[in-house]
Formats: sequence, structure tokens, C-alpha cells
Amino acid sequence: MFNRNNPNHRNNRNHPKGFTFTEVVISLALFMVLAGVGVGAYFQYYSFALVDMDIHNATTLLNQARFLAQKSPTPSDYGIHLDPATSTLTQFKGTYSPMGVDNQVLRLGSMRITNTHLNPNPGVTSDIIFEKQVGKTVNWGTFTIASKDSTFTFSINPEGVIQ
Repeated sequence: MFNRNNPNHRNNRNHPKGFTFTEVVISLALFMVLAGVGVGAYFQYYSFALVDMDIHNATTLLNQARFLAQKSPTPSDYGIHLDPATSTLTQFKGTYSPMGVDNQVLRLGSMRITNTHLNPNPGVTSDIIFEKQVGKTVNWGTFTIASKDSTFTFSINPEGVIQ
């Protein structure tokens, strides 16, 4: 039971329970450092995810336009209009018109169209037109999309294959 002479018995007044102020401050400082590292890693991952999403969406739109030109029941060419001013890629049917009813517009989120080198006039031509039934293009070449941290170049060969 209770024995004051017992050396194993500790008086609660001499040994209070709890944390010292220094222990709390050190714990909070460690938590803040770990939280800062975690938030930084999250934002870096998020920016890379946006870049990957732009590249994936642009590739999908290009492949879709070529597929439609090859397989569509209507005898029409399909194409992609590149607009560096608004950083948009527009899939169109026939000839490009900004108000075309069949247009599908892809607005790049984190990237911008920076360079277009498409034949027949590099730097002037901004349309990639895929021929009906065969999918070939006379507007082959490259165009680049870029963000502040990364760059991706699309290559379209004369057969219309996107690389």
C-alpha cells in the first residue's frame, strides 16, 4: 500500500505528468518541416500531372482526327488547327472555321504552343489535315508545346502517324 519510505513510490508533486514547453516546441517544429516537405512534393507532382494531361489530351485529339479521316462514313477530311495565341488545338471537319459545328476544342491547361514547323510553309501553316480514307497529310512536320519546366514535341510524318 502507501508507504512514504518506499523509494519506488514517487510523489506527484515532485514529478508532474505532461510535456515541457521545449518538447512541445520541438515537436511542432518537426511537424512543420515535414508538412512543408509534403506540400512541396504535392505541388510538384500536381504540376507534372497537368503537363502529362495536356500531352495525353493533345495526342488523343490528333489520333482521333486521323482515325475519323480514315473511318468516317462521310467523305470529309479531318484536321487539327493549332492556335498559339490561345494555346488551343481545334479538331475540325472539312476546312477549318472557328465557328464550325463539328469542332472539338482542346485548351491546354499548363502548356503553350511554342513552335510550329509544318510543311509546306514552316511557321506559316497552322493546320494539320488528314486525308479521307488514307489518313495521310501534306502538312507533316513538328510542333512543340511547353511549360516553364518541360517541353514536348509532336512529330507527324507524311503518312499522318503521330510520334
